[in-house]
Amino acid sequence: MVKVLRASLRSALRAFGASVALPLVTALARRPNAPEEPVSVHLLVSSKTWRMGLLAALSLEFFSARRWSLFFHEDGSLDRSTREAIEKKLPGVRFVTRQEADAAFEDFYREFPACLRNRKRHNLFLKFFDPLIFAPSDKFIILDSDLFFYRRPDALIEWARGPQRTCHYNRDVKEVYSLPREKIEKALGVRLWESFNSGLVCISKEAVNLQLSEKLLVAFENDADHPQFFEQTLYALNCSAHNQGGALPPEYEITWNIFRSRNSICRHYVGPAKFDHLYFEGPVTLLWKMILSPTVPENSYN
Repeated sequence: MVKVLRASLRSALRAFGASVALPLVTALARRPNAPEEPVSVHLLVSSKTWRMGLLAALSLEFFSARRWSLFFHEDGSLDRSTREAIEKKLPGVRFVTRQEADAAFEDFYREFPACLRNRKRHNLFLKFFDPLIFAPSDKFIILDSDLFFYRRPDALIEWARGPQRTCHYNRDVKEVYSLPREKIEKALGVRLWESFNSGLVCISKEAVNLQLSEKLLVAFENDADHPQFFEQTLYALNCSAHNQGGALPPEYEITWNIFRSRNSICRHYVGPAKFDHLYFEGPVTLLWKMILSPTVPENSYN
């Protein structure tokens, strides 16, 4: 009986977050009236995740009190009305269609046949290959749609405005690559950074080594234990080979717990119950912090 009640409560909270709180926040939130940061932020979205992507982008801009150069890359599943909804909510956003990205990719990666082959195999490859093509400046940020901000991300702001070409990432609670790190390290001669998660990545174009990426795919494209994690593995490999930077502070949180830590700057929702946790914590918390009781002064753009 207790299990049934608990499951019913979780279902009700998730439904409230997804159907009530999330639409309210995205309807009422606005982009900051501030100059655009020189660093671009790239999100890969689908017909199932674009609403979460809006909230991820809006929460980043609200708590940083900055307008970022936002790029929404779609995986081919979004229709015109969805694109218009995103562009209306985020005026100035750069919306990259799958068709546009496919054409640019064929030209940009012409000399890397394994990259060409594998991008067609899984949509998550778009998250690694496409931002490199479209990012307008040397540094860019990768942001997953299931990662929400709750406090000011000083580390991201300092990195974006500073001269450093370091790489930084979300440190996971466990390590998930497309195959065991020992095989990757032995084949490619690169010591991988620990517990790399690509839900939030700060990276420089000079850190992306396409020859090394091609070598990884040639070696393991048909032997990977978890091919759906190739995108994360490619980011881990390239940042580790660049070997400048490291993990973001623990306040940039990844956890399987029901609730986030009180001092978390952001939370990347992972695990088998991620959508339960995301929907009954994220939109409700952001409704309070961003709309009902805003905690960031509207004109705090320094």
